[in-house]
Amino acid sequence: MIRKRRAAVLIFCLATAAAAAVQSLSPLSPADGRRMESALERMAKSGPRSGPLQRLDFTENELNAYIALRIARSKEDILRDLRFKVYEENRLEGWMDLDFSAHRIPSWIKKRMSLYFEGTVTVRDGRARFDFRKIFLEKEAVPVMLLDMIIFVASELGKTDAKGVTDWHDLPYGIKDILTSKGRFALLY
Repeated sequence: MIRKRRAAVLIFCLATAAAAAVQSLSPLSPADGRRMESALERMAKSGPRSGPLQRLDFTENELNAYIALRIARSKEDILRDLRFKVYEENRLEGWMDLDFSAHRIPSWIKKRMSLYFEGTVTVRDGRARFDFRKIFLEKEAVPVMLLDMIIFVASELGKTDAKGVTDWHDLPYGIKDILTSKGRFALLY
């Protein structure tokens, strides 16, 4: 009984710490997002390359600002915000603000949810996948299978391609690998 309580307290503390870490991110600057967007456009226009890989370095603020620009332009009606904290060895922590209020969904699903997660990015053959290690929905630890179901429902409502947590996603043209360090990441192309 005491072990279960300790485990529950530990899980709650981890969820609260993850939430605080992600929510304490610096304010986003549209200029940071445009800097990353411009760099990706220049890389794509440069065409196929041979020889040693080139490197583009960005901060996590630039990544988060770029994601915010993409969400705003896509007129996304479920994903309201997505933020990342970047760590060593392709490990990321993140937070998603999901809003289902514009859709008819089962009554047992909240209309607005915060999802906190931690995992690593794996890159292979120009595609990437996020391997979830921990997921918290509104400070409650949840199995990855639940997130899989939420993504499936969101994809059906939004008619998007993503169907689950194990999906591989195409990286922007030319990117061969992603390397991370605390607060920074590099795209190799």
